[in-house]
Amino acid sequence: MSARFLVALALAAALPAAAAAQGLRDRALAWPLGDFRAPLVCAIDGTPRQALRRVRIHPAPRGSLPSVRITFFDLEAPPGTTCSGLSSHDEPNVIGELDLTYEGRTQPDTGEVDFRNALRRDGGFTYKIRAGKLRIGPASDAASTLPPVDYAGGSARVQSITPGSDAAKRVAEYFPQRAFELELQADGAKPLAFDLVELPSP
Repeated sequence: MSARFLVALALAAALPAAAAAQGLRDRALAWPLGDFRAPLVCAIDGTPRQALRRVRIHPAPRGSLPSVRITFFDLEAPPGTTCSGLSSHDEPNVIGELDLTYEGRTQPDTGEVDFRNALRRDGGFTYKIRAGKLRIGPASDAASTLPPVDYAGGSARVQSITPGSDAAKRVAEYFPQRAFELELQADGAKPLAFDLVELPSP
């Protein structure tokens, strides 16, 4: 048996132990990762149509602190378009990126238990917005004309949509694999809220 093969076996055997050594912070940051859609109803030429805002939650570039990034993509709506969410509130175009950190406990030996207890107790996690700006404005305005709003120092709340809730009823027709409510708040910035659905793979 070659030395290279023995090394490969040793590394493979170590993978579950390494995963189990993750603390609450690492698990909380990994939990919401995914490519999501926020359902909308947009009026185009006076006709209401279903639309989807793309929101991606993914690992941020490596830095001094472990973090994840939320990316909001341009709606690219035609001129004259107006949009509302499934709760009938007006929905602006939102474009940009926010980097989030989690300031919970990091003991690796209790990470799994801490994570499960926190998720069971709170239904989700609140993250600190370490950096990021969003361009926010009417759905049909060009992205370059929308003023940037700084959300650094604010908070991002991600929580599971629970069965039977109003949010669950709003997204039921999409049969999502996962569904979250996302809320953003920061001093001097407009609070934002989104229903996020992760759609089944085609």
